[in-house]
Amino acid sequence: MPFTLHTARAVSVLAAALLFAAALVEQFAGAAVRAAIWPVFWSASLLFFAAMADRRWGRTMLAVLAVLTVPLSPVLVFAEPSELDPMRRPDLAVRLALACAAAQILAAILAFLPPSTAHARSAARRELSPRVRKSVLVVHVTTSVAWLGIITVQGSLGITAVTAGDAGTARALFTAMLVIDGTFLGPAAFCALFTGIVLAAGTRWGLLRRWWVAAKFAAMLVLMVLPVIAWQDVPIDGLALAEEGRPVTEIRAMLGATPYLAMISPALAVSAVVLSITKPWGPTPLGRRVRLRAGS
Repeated sequence: MPFTLHTARAVSVLAAALLFAAALVEQFAGAAVRAAIWPVFWSASLLFFAAMADRRWGRTMLAVLAVLTVPLSPVLVFAEPSELDPMRRPDLAVRLALACAAAQILAAILAFLPPSTAHARSAARRELSPRVRKSVLVVHVTTSVAWLGIITVQGSLGITAVTAGDAGTARALFTAMLVIDGTFLGPAAFCALFTGIVLAAGTRWGLLRRWWVAAKFAAMLVLMVLPVIAWQDVPIDGLALAEEGRPVTEIRAMLGATPYLAMISPALAVSAVVLSITKPWGPTPLGRRVRLRAGS
């Protein structure tokens, strides 16, 4: 393995340690325990993909993590030790988290330098060992079930809130939605997505070589994006209206049909489960070309 790839792995491990240290600093500063869920999840992801960096898909995921750090920085870098005063963040924690982000970018660059690229190309189809595959499968199934449960609960809470009998009940339900969203939804969604990609790319199925895998991957991406663009503001707007003392009928009228649309997410998640079980259709054009090259 080339020196550049060894260094990329070492820098990724350093990034994980920096982010974990930032989470510890925030905990000592009085952050809620749930504030550590994101940093711990991200650190574990960095460590795993650093170990897989000699595969083409492993180094690609390292780059994906580095890119995602930018839009996710309000959560990953600037975790809030105080919900009442989100600006009260320990300076040391912020510096450590920023150093982690810089280290992730450096690791991604190192993983794509020519020596690393040549090595990853030669090891592109290295599959996961049976033990690692089973471990990843357990995590994938567990987090996927958790994700399905969370989005179902979120949709149910939203519908119940807009059909509640009084503003106090609606306020409590919208508050519960925000707590669940800020604590569990993101880590469960990303963990299910990451482990699904690993199981596809690191096994004989491939990520885009079978129609059912590609369809499941597309469904999971839609599940990630749809709430952000469609109904992420429902609990925020609903809670603000409830705290203003607006009656439930007015809250329901102002939010419209958006809370009901949230139930699309559980339907998509169930569809992804069905695809995993039935494995319909055949290989994609890419899969057929790969099969032809392998047989030649």
